[in-house]
Amino acid sequence: MNRRLRLALLGASVFSMAAAPAALADDERPIRIGAAYPLTGPAAFNGELAAVGHEMMVDKINEAGGILGRQVESFIRDSQGNPADATQAARDLVTLDDVDFLVGGLTSAEGLAISEVALQEEIIYIAAIPKTVQMSEENFHRYMFRTAANTNTEGGSAAILLDDLGAERICTVLYDYAYGHDLLKGFEAQMERLGSDAEIVAQTWPALDVTDYTPYITEVMGAGCDGVFAGIWGGTFVPFAKQADSFGMFDQVEHFVGAGEIGSQEIMEELGDDMPLGVWGNSYEVWYYPDTPEHNEYVEELRQRLDTEYPASWPITGYMAMQALVAGIETAGSIDTDEVIGALEGLTFDSPIGPQTIRESDHQANRGQFWGQVADHPDYDFRILDPVRYIPADDLM
Repeated sequence: MNRRLRLALLGASVFSMAAAPAALADDERPIRIGAAYPLTGPAAFNGELAAVGHEMMVDKINEAGGILGRQVESFIRDSQGNPADATQAARDLVTLDDVDFLVGGLTSAEGLAISEVALQEEIIYIAAIPKTVQMSEENFHRYMFRTAANTNTEGGSAAILLDDLGAERICTVLYDYAYGHDLLKGFEAQMERLGSDAEIVAQTWPALDVTDYTPYITEVMGAGCDGVFAGIWGGTFVPFAKQADSFGMFDQVEHFVGAGEIGSQEIMEELGDDMPLGVWGNSYEVWYYPDTPEHNEYVEELRQRLDTEYPASWPITGYMAMQALVAGIETAGSIDTDEVIGALEGLTFDSPIGPQTIRESDHQANRGQFWGQVADHPDYDFRILDPVRYIPADDLM
């Protein structure tokens, strides 16, 4: 964990493990919220940032007097980015930390694992980052809610972009696990709805832990694509981009649309001049867009929290999961599981990126996608998304 994130976390109550005093009545003791994010392993950087957003919202709640007059205690355990450890983290939060609610998860596999624990323990789980549509379709249950976009939304919005760009021969580079396969389903479904004549001419499926993307890059370059839809997410895009650039792929392929938040501030700064110009990428949040009072207030709070002028995009995932949960509890006027479920179904809550509504049918928030084209900007020593385009989720979920 880097020093700035460590200070942001340790300055809060995120690792407080003290039990509530036994003398307090149930309606007086703090509300206990458990979060599972990867704090070690390859996805640790993303998990740490999500935890910062989570705790930022917890502190804001407590400074305002708590929820229903009760303070919030936060418990974060390390999911390590894999389903086995995510399962153990979620189970420990329930059985050892005695939490009232669960939030978090990062990979799709983690989300499915935590969701299964929530079902078994009959505890509400707010999925902050996992996107696989399996969570809200074949593996859906009443205790699972999601504030993240899902793979139908992400794949569908990528299809809209490639259709608008006029791509006719498309190659895909998607990870060979639930997230990648579900992205392709969402992409193909939207292409069909659009009546597109575009053809997918090559599909490549790297494993999630691959480090050498050469076979997949060369296959794409040999397939005669004029468009690429990729799902090489987060920090894993860094080595992919450098390898693809060395082969000249971004110069050869006219249109590249990359899902998985490759347009985030974190990736822009890490890649610097190696961030390929002209590609389209998405981001959970963009610190300079939209220019609204609610969003600008959030960005300023995050600047102070992380002590940086250009804050990261991933904290909003933990922040919005907590916003939804708080809104549900306050609407219910209780922490009773059944009452909070009823309150969350169909609930609209305010967020830094605008109002979000959780569908009653599958507990999925109508969270759209921020997309943009990578461009230079004279005011910054990193590249940005310009223009930025928000694609609503309502017709894609």
